[in-house]
This record gives sequence, structure tokens and C-alpha cells, in this order.
Amino acid sequence: MPLTLDQLLDGLGVTLARDSAGTVASHLVPDPLPTTGTVYAVTSDTGDTLVRQGHGFQERQRLVLVMLYGAAPTTAGKGQLDILLAHLKRRAGEIDRHPTLKLRRGGASPADGMPTRFDAATRTHYAGQRFALTYLQSL
Repeated sequence: MPLTLDQLLDGLGVTLARDSAGTVASHLVPDPLPTTGTVYAVTSDTGDTLVRQGHGFQERQRLVLVMLYGAAPTTAGKGQLDILLAHLKRRAGEIDRHPTLKLRRGGASPADGMPTRFDAATRTHYAGQRFALTYLQSL
């Protein structure tokens, strides 16, 4: 089943911000913030880079960072994020599109990640994973 990154996050039970029309806006922080123990995600794209060039096309790559926040300040909260990260990495190949991009088959793959950490100021756990999205662009 074809998925966007937002649909995968939503399917894993992660809270995503919505704009005034109710459309998912995962690049925004939810307002108001969910209660502690409710994991939410914020995504951000980086610029595109050229991977290779062929006759009439370019294979390009975009890095998308997914940050997960809000897990409970307990061992169970840390475990929850570790499990979510494992599912995101395992299912990355199911992502086949991103806003305005049609990805190659298996065009999303885990890149570098940040292990689960504890934030003493907010008393929550957080973690991050960057994904490389590969797509073709016609010339």
C-alpha cells in the first residue's frame, strides 16, 4: 500500500500538527502541545542533492528529518520511542511519495539517526531519524 511519511507516522499512532483547515502539517509543532506521554512528530526537509544524471533525467535525493517528542519520562517512554524508531526504519521502503515528489520504488531509506535522549527541562524523551528520499526528475 503506497504511503507518505505523514501517513506512516499517523498509522504508528504519532500525533501530527494540523493547519487551520485540518490538513496534516507535520512541519509544524502541534498547538497546543499534547500531554506528556503522547508522542508527536515534527518533520523538516533539507535541500535536494544530485545523485546521478542520465539521458533526460536526474536522480536526486532529499533528506527529511523526523523528530519524535513527548514520550513519558520513564523507561517505558524511552522504550516506546525506541520501538517507534525501529518501525519507522523497517517500513521506510513503503514510503513512495512526498509532497510534489514521486519516489522511486523503495526510494526512502533510513540515513543517520539520533538515539533516544531525555530532556530534563521538559521531563520527556525525544529522538530523531533522518530519511533519504530518492526520486527521478525529468530534464
